[in-house]
This record gives sequence, structure tokens and C-alpha cells, in this order.
Amino acid sequence: MQIRQPVVVKTVLTEQTKQQIIQEQRRQVEQLMIELEQLEQQGKQAMEQAMAQGGQVAQQIRQQLEQERAKRLQQREQLIQQIQQIQQLELGTELQNMTVETAVEVNVGDDWSKILMGSEIIVKDGVVQEIRQRGQTIASLGAEAGGTLRLE
Repeated sequence: MQIRQPVVVKTVLTEQTKQQIIQEQRRQVEQLMIELEQLEQQGKQAMEQAMAQGGQVAQQIRQQLEQERAKRLQQREQLIQQIQQIQQLELGTELQNMTVETAVEVNVGDDWSKILMGSEIIVKDGVVQEIRQRGQTIASLGAEAGGTLRLE
């Protein structure tokens, strides 16, 4: 019988991947700052219109604007903390990147606990380096440059 099982894809932190992650997070921080500026401009216009309609409408708009502003500021702070955490990580650290699915054959007599251990794919600088299944390395990239994936 076959069952579907998640496969964890991990990225080995290299200087290149570290810089890519930091660059992407900084881009996201900049995008949030642009959104905050736009929100301020739109907020001023909306407040002017709301003041003409009455105090209660203006108060509701002010609350909405503050909520949106607070949300973006919180996202910005989280990104800044993530940047700091990435900068402190040692090269070679395995970071969970994503999860994909695979089909796994299950037979009578199989050790269920080993099946539950699942599989992992280890990627370094965009190249699959190792495949682990049920806690064991089943294939890894040869040590030589441009090595071939070898079954263990």
C-alpha cells in the first residue's frame, strides 16, 4: 500500500544563501516602508474627507489606519529580528525551507516508527546534496566537484 508523506526540504546555510536571505528580507522591509508612506498619504486624504462627514466616521478611519500601520510596523520588526538571527547563524546550519510530498510504500511488518521518521532533502547552493529517509542517508553527493549522487 502507498501512503502520502511530507518530505522536509532543508537548505544548508552558506555565505551565498545567507546573503540571499538577508537581501530578500531587506527588500521586504523596504516594501513595508513604502506601504507605510502610502498609507500615511491615503490616511491624510481619508481623514480630510471623513472630517467633513462627522467625528464618528473620522474616528473609525483613524482606528483602521492605526491598525494597518501597527500591523506593518510589527511585520517590519519581525523581519529585522529575522535578519539579525540569520546574521548570527553559523555557516553549515540546516534551515527548513519547505515541505513537499512523496508516496511511500507501506507493507505488513514494516516498522511504523521508522516510516513516521519521514524523509529529508538537503540542498546546498541550489544543488541536492543528500537524501535522508527514515533517519538514514540513502543518497549523497560525491565529495568531488560536480560529484554524482550516490546511493548508500
